[in-house]
Amino acid sequence: MKKVYLELLRIIAIFFVLFNHTRSFGYSLYANTDQPFSYWGSLTLSILCKVAVPVFFMVSGAVLLGRQESLGELFRKRVLRFLIVILLFTFLQYCRIVRVHPENGFQIGTWLLYCYCGNIIEPYWFLKSYLSMLLILPFLRIVAEGMRERDYKYLFGIGAFTTAVGLVRIYTGYALNLTFPFHGDILLYPLTGYFLANKMQDGRLGFLRDKRITGALFAGVLALAVLQADLYFKTKGNYTEDFHAVFVWILAGLLFLFVKEIRIRGDRTRKMILAMGSCTFGVYLIEDVVRNQLQGMVPFLSSYMNPLLACILFVAACTAAAMAVIYLVKKIPYIDRLI
Repeated sequence: MKKVYLELLRIIAIFFVLFNHTRSFGYSLYANTDQPFSYWGSLTLSILCKVAVPVFFMVSGAVLLGRQESLGELFRKRVLRFLIVILLFTFLQYCRIVRVHPENGFQIGTWLLYCYCGNIIEPYWFLKSYLSMLLILPFLRIVAEGMRERDYKYLFGIGAFTTAVGLVRIYTGYALNLTFPFHGDILLYPLTGYFLANKMQDGRLGFLRDKRITGALFAGVLALAVLQADLYFKTKGNYTEDFHAVFVWILAGLLFLFVKEIRIRGDRTRKMILAMGSCTFGVYLIEDVVRNQLQGMVPFLSSYMNPLLACILFVAACTAAAMAVIYLVKKIPYIDRLI
């Protein structure tokens, strides 16, 4: 049975995905504005939206790592499905390119090359990364079940250390010549999500069950990231997106805990969240098309309101429109199992 808070996290994450793709309309507006609200708001959201992919992987870890299934079931239910998604939606995106540039014609080899080694549109990098996680899922399950709370604390300690190392590199330009044996998307985030959703007890980390504490910590870490990014600009004279990533695993974990403790009341509200959450993967697949169709909203709305608010409304409209499309498409037999 689906958990409402996990679906709510998916909804929040897909909104941030769309904001991450707004470019100068919102994501990088801070670099081209003199308005304080637009500057601080855009800088904050541009850092905050980076939690989107980590949250998706955390939710997947929370849902998948505790399940028992054979290798055959894994490949039939998950790996094969993702391979079909990659083939199908890369094909559809390639058809868009051919329609815009018919002089190049449709080449099956080019399409297959995109499927194999390229991202036909930038957001589709996620599909290959998620497929990688699915392929090592059997090993992740063994690791997740075997780890005790102190082992997870050690994992988080490594994450904190890499954050400190990242800050040193930003300010000094010197990187530590040390390779850590885990990849955030396919190891750290799924294991973190599994722990926070299923293994976290009332021990030393029990205080994080209080959403007031996690909310305050979340706001504090976000403020620290924003102020450091601003300070770096004032000191160095240029912006760096390194601050957009260095605190991301902490922000994603705190957001996960905060949303987990929200109590959703009302069957209608819960059903709506579950329905919207089930559409988020499909939204990820088509949001590029929807954004391109609706991006004229931003200059139009900006003539009546603050440009950042116009961008936020644009993202909300794109999210709602894409969800409506996916909700209807999922009514088609077998398609609902795919997206």
